[in-house]
Amino acid sequence: KILSFAKVVYDTKDNTMKPPDKSRKSDFLSISGSTMRALAKKGAPPCADVIPSNWEETKPCVPNGFMVKRGWELMIEYYQNPKDQKWIGYSRMMSEPLIAPSGHFEKKGIFGKPSFTLYFKDAQGETISPWHDLALYPSGGEEGRTVNMMVEIPMGRMEKLEVNKETEHNPIMQDVKNNQPRYYRYGVPFFNYGMLPQTWENPDKKDEDGHMGDGDPLDVMEIGSKQLETGTVVEVKVLGVYSLIDQGEVDYKIIVVNKDDPLASSLRTPDDIDRTVRERLVDWLKMYKTAEGKEVNELTTDRMEGPLKAMSVIKETNEYWREGRRSRII
Repeated sequence: KILSFAKVVYDTKDNTMKPPDKSRKSDFLSISGSTMRALAKKGAPPCADVIPSNWEETKPCVPNGFMVKRGWELMIEYYQNPKDQKWIGYSRMMSEPLIAPSGHFEKKGIFGKPSFTLYFKDAQGETISPWHDLALYPSGGEEGRTVNMMVEIPMGRMEKLEVNKETEHNPIMQDVKNNQPRYYRYGVPFFNYGMLPQTWENPDKKDEDGHMGDGDPLDVMEIGSKQLETGTVVEVKVLGVYSLIDQGEVDYKIIVVNKDDPLASSLRTPDDIDRTVRERLVDWLKMYKTAEGKEVNELTTDRMEGPLKAMSVIKETNEYWREGRRSRII
């Protein structure tokens, strides 16, 4: 059985959507789905306080109160660029992983199932660890402010893929909960997410605020303009860092941009990053777990700390990794 829903129309007297009132038909505007899509496609701006008397014929603007400001901005963004890959995660679950075409991998299991496993291979076909065998610094050096990032989750994808610390050779696997694959539920990531090889947030070491490390490689968020496939190893410019506190442990989020991205030349410090992007990063880091019914995350500060702090964290966790490997803890 198909259930209909009550029709609502726009009341020009109080700028709200509500059921029609037959006693004052002239006060209402009918904004159908096709009208809404057409308005969004042409980027119609909000109407002034007084809606034009010929709105039904010309439709030059969007009546105030029809949709919240950010909601309408997203409508415009979608209907003007409907083929942009970032919308894919909203429409359907991907049936195949997006894997770097230039890498050497061995894929096992079924994508979207707990069995999915992506092993890394070297040029000779030997299985290697993306955590321990990939280099942190380009060309083996430590000069400058660039490091190698390994992408786990491409921009626009919702599958929660990550290097598995417990499995031999640390392949990329889909995180699971109650034996079910996990997905990001707080919208679609607008960044490429991954890790920095040869780093380790030592759970036995405290940061300057007394928080222990979370025992993982450093997380990294790449905010460039291009989607990067799972398994991609890319040289990135370090821009800053956020310190997320999760259950009393510090979980650093290094913010970077692909060295070869068109945006890279204009980005050096957090102040160079568009304010809206910084606000979205803070919102994501604080709120993404709330979609699973968890509490809001805590950041030590909403202000992104700069590249000097970020590089200090990277060098420190690289040394922790070296100590961990020497002592065979990791």
